[in-house]
Amino acid sequence: MKSELNKNIKLDRQSLELISLFNNISGAVIKDCILYNTPQYSDDEVIIFLVKKDDVGKAIGKNGEHVKDLTSKLNKKIDVIPYSDHLERFIKYILNTTKNSIRVKNIEIKEGRNEKRTVIITVRPQDRGKAIGKDGTMIKKVKMLVTRHFDVDNVIIDTRPLNN
Repeated sequence: MKSELNKNIKLDRQSLELISLFNNISGAVIKDCILYNTPQYSDDEVIIFLVKKDDVGKAIGKNGEHVKDLTSKLNKKIDVIPYSDHLERFIKYILNTTKNSIRVKNIEIKEGRNEKRTVIITVRPQDRGKAIGKDGTMIKKVKMLVTRHFDVDNVIIDTRPLNN
């Protein structure tokens, strides 16, 4: 399945400064940085770093030292997610982190009459709650990251029971 990358990603000054800071601490190649407000952490901002897949370990550091260092410097929660320019792999990376092992069963892109592209992610029934997240935080995060990096208009978690 071919999925087009969104080439028009704009980084503001704050994101560029955060990328530079995290790169100096960890030496990792950081592809993007997004500040994300989440009701899950009482409206605190979470900083999401998209990191080159091979540099995730370097970014996190031994025993998480780089993330802990940055968290204490900025007093914000830090998320490190491997980046891929393959849509399916990228979605799996977002959903399958150390604290959320959500298995993706299927990823499908539907194009509507108005040329809007929707990604439909099917997960195991037992993972539905985690995939949507408290107050929809996980699906909002997935949608924000996917629509930012790919030529996609919407992301849906399929919550229907599977027939298999």
